[in-house]
Amino acid sequence: MITEIVDTQFADIRLPCAHDGKTIQVAMVPLCAAMHLDSEQELRRIAQDEDLGSHLKPLPYAPPLSDSNALPMGAVALWLHRLAQQTTDTGQRHRLAILQQEGFVTLLEQWSRLLQSNTAGDDVATLTRQFKRMQIQMDAMDVSLRHAESFIEREIIRAQLSQLCAFPVGPRNTQSPALDQFWRLVFSRMMGGAEINHARRSDRFLALNFRHLRNVLSDEDRSVLLTPELRNELKRSRYPNFLGVRVVNSRISRKSLRCWVFNLH
Repeated sequence: MITEIVDTQFADIRLPCAHDGKTIQVAMVPLCAAMHLDSEQELRRIAQDEDLGSHLKPLPYAPPLSDSNALPMGAVALWLHRLAQQTTDTGQRHRLAILQQEGFVTLLEQWSRLLQSNTAGDDVATLTRQFKRMQIQMDAMDVSLRHAESFIEREIIRAQLSQLCAFPVGPRNTQSPALDQFWRLVFSRMMGGAEINHARRSDRFLALNFRHLRNVLSDEDRSVLLTPELRNELKRSRYPNFLGVRVVNSRISRKSLRCWVFNLH
């Protein structure tokens, strides 16, 4: 792992960045300066943002008391998207489009090379494609958040946005055989018409109640038992992506049920 601040190319500018063990943290004051934004005002706005504020932290390895607030690169993508939605200045919108399209490509190219010894399974093209898909998903979810009608729906979307903000750059984690078997079973039964998804937005979310799941599936399907091992594996599930355990207004039973909620996209 890289344990120092690295001068990083971000489109046509250079920014101090560091790896925190999970993702790449981007210094915000130099980025604001390069975009001709008031950094103090913008950092206050970010700190008060319900989705971005919790991600704003000191840049790793920066000297104590230095003005080095940083956001993870996924959160920077959400910040740029929201700036683009708010500004009416044509020049600024053009600048934001360039940073959104080119900034993360150059950043990932540089950091993929730096982390190559730790990320042998991640080539630059694959990582870049994954990040572009994440940006598209994040933009769509931000629109959905503005139009969400219920508190629960907003909380689910915010939880997913928070996970996207922490887009991982590092060693690739593979799912365990037990988790793969579980998801193959669940999705094969859903394709066969089994009603096991309690989410009202069933095109976007998957909500599983394990008591109901055991009743629907045959007794021989031992893989649906919520063992401590499976519970831990499900919390690390990326495809579909685990959001949390929440009370859901079930579209099947029309009652409030405690469900494990996953994002399907």
